[in-house]
Amino acid sequence: MFLGEEFPRQEAKFEVLWRPRSGVDVQRVHWADDAVSLGWHKDDDHEELGTTHFQIESDNELVHESGDLEAEAPLSFLEICLRRLPAKLAQTISVKEEAD
Repeated sequence: MFLGEEFPRQEAKFEVLWRPRSGVDVQRVHWADDAVSLGWHKDDDHEELGTTHFQIESDNELVHESGDLEAEAPLSFLEICLRRLPAKLAQTISVKEEAD
């Protein structure tokens, strides 16, 4: 069960990272299971996408897009990501079904 609904994948790894830095802190909220790896990363890896980027990897395809997330406080960052996670995961349900 995932947030009250049956979810087709039984195991996943969920990571939350906050690394204080002078300037901009590094923050990540990331989900990985046997079909997809996805998450919001606030770091300097993809500055052209803004302060935070969203990335999703499935079937050897890695996509980066703007995270549209400007929260500075670590708990606010986490809260926003947790609120967005169910919808992003719902979009991946067909990914695993297509792979089977």
